[in-house]
Amino acid sequence: MQRLSPLGKLTKAKDTPPKLARKTAVKTILTIALIAWLWAIAVTSDTIGLDTDLRLQMAHAWWTGTEEVIITPDMTPKVRGDIRFGVMGAGGKRYIAYEVGQSMLMLPGDWVGTQLHRLFPAIDSFQWRTLAVNFLIFIPLNVAAVVACFWLLRLFNFDEQVAGLTSATLFLATTVLHYAQIPQHNNQLLLLVTLGYATALAYVHHRQRYFVLLSGLALGAALLIRSTSTLHVITVLLFLASCELYQSRNIAKTAQAIFLWFVGFLPLALLSRILDYWRYGNFWAAGKIVEKQQLTTDPMWNGLPDLPANYPFINHPSVGILGALFSPAKSIFLYDPLLIPCLVLGVVLWRKLHPFLKFYLVAGVINLGLHLLTYSRFVFWHGDAAWGARYHVTSVHLLLIPLFALFIQRLLHSRRLTAWVMRGLIALAIAIQLTSVAMPRQMEETQTLVGAPGSRLQFRLGQRAINIACLANSSISDRCPSQLPPKISDHLKEYNVISLLPFSFSQQANTQPTLAPSARVLWVIWGLVVAIAIVSTVLYLRPLFVPVA
Repeated sequence: MQRLSPLGKLTKAKDTPPKLARKTAVKTILTIALIAWLWAIAVTSDTIGLDTDLRLQMAHAWWTGTEEVIITPDMTPKVRGDIRFGVMGAGGKRYIAYEVGQSMLMLPGDWVGTQLHRLFPAIDSFQWRTLAVNFLIFIPLNVAAVVACFWLLRLFNFDEQVAGLTSATLFLATTVLHYAQIPQHNNQLLLLVTLGYATALAYVHHRQRYFVLLSGLALGAALLIRSTSTLHVITVLLFLASCELYQSRNIAKTAQAIFLWFVGFLPLALLSRILDYWRYGNFWAAGKIVEKQQLTTDPMWNGLPDLPANYPFINHPSVGILGALFSPAKSIFLYDPLLIPCLVLGVVLWRKLHPFLKFYLVAGVINLGLHLLTYSRFVFWHGDAAWGARYHVTSVHLLLIPLFALFIQRLLHSRRLTAWVMRGLIALAIAIQLTSVAMPRQMEETQTLVGAPGSRLQFRLGQRAINIACLANSSISDRCPSQLPPKISDHLKEYNVISLLPFSFSQQANTQPTLAPSARVLWVIWGLVVAIAIVSTVLYLRPLFVPVA
């Protein structure tokens, strides 16, 4: 029996009995899921980030019947549009100006966390809720994203070993790992959009209509989570239409596939409009549109300085485009160092690639280009204190999925110097991602804001390496954060720590002695998780690092 490889060649398929093939596939899926689950737990922090905090606040308000926007006496808006103060919506209520999708995901976890606080009140309610949404919602979704990656690669006819190694390594060697720790939109969108591509391709392969309906449904869910997912909608549709037209050579069948896709897409897309109408009184309004409209009219901003005309779109497009590509602070090529070698390999192999893979890569490049263009004039094109250019990293992850599989495939068949260079690149990428989860993401930006030595060039990856070394031994340099004058070091103290959960919980136990036994138990559990994660990862990824005899 023959099958078409990702390189567009007919190759002899392994003569494996179907029952055994299913068994080995399940074993691979369980293995990569276990590795992703263990590492997602190991890198868990005590925080989910301000944006996700506010979305959790939204979820809590919905089921408790309280207000989304909570303004305490000590809160003062610092700038027009301060997101903590929300916007004026329908009925004169204030709403947090975010999409509702992530809050809908977090709602069950928020409820569980609230109940846990009632049982164990020694731990703060918000902390319980944060832990619950992390462990019950975000970690399983991160694992699902890895499995979805594996499925997509198998649909592209990568063999099981390559698909499994790629999916597991992609989680550890790209910024997917950081956004598993800080659960902003990125990894949830990665899951949904990957499923959108995979189910579209499954429809082309198997002609089962429910696949194309599921593809549309996945992108409808992505739209609920982030309104700019319309860019993903465009590229998934482009991929579906290209594959179907190539496969069937029939315009009518292609139109039918697109129609079915929209049947799946529209229910959740319409739900997003209905919910925004309920919140803002306008079917076409979104939170950020309302926020922009109210920058000069909301009484909450009285007395605050005016913002520039056209705020928040105030930059020349070159600022956001070149910044995301080449700036030392945010370059996608620095934070995901595998991108350049994978792109080079894709160009080298282009003529040999199967058309479906070419269509996907073209769609991926268009997707990245659309995101670069969309955020190019945005004042926060860089994503504030986020690690890397957070508005663009999901496009990078999507593009890397098959490119990194080609990289892994080439590595497994390379010898000597080429293989060692490729292994070195993977090791470097994993090391960079591990540094990203070691300390709070705000550390390097805060160093720049307070003028700490070494921050002028804003090479944040270099700063992070130095900061970690300084935590291990603060005497290695007088530029270490703890060695700086108090007027600088006091601003950095909050972030000059290890951000992993047992470290922060132990600090909390120092001020709350009743938590000390729990902290010790947490250290034991975390140590076991890390040990098992390292052993299982080394064993599974061994083919990548052990030279072929």
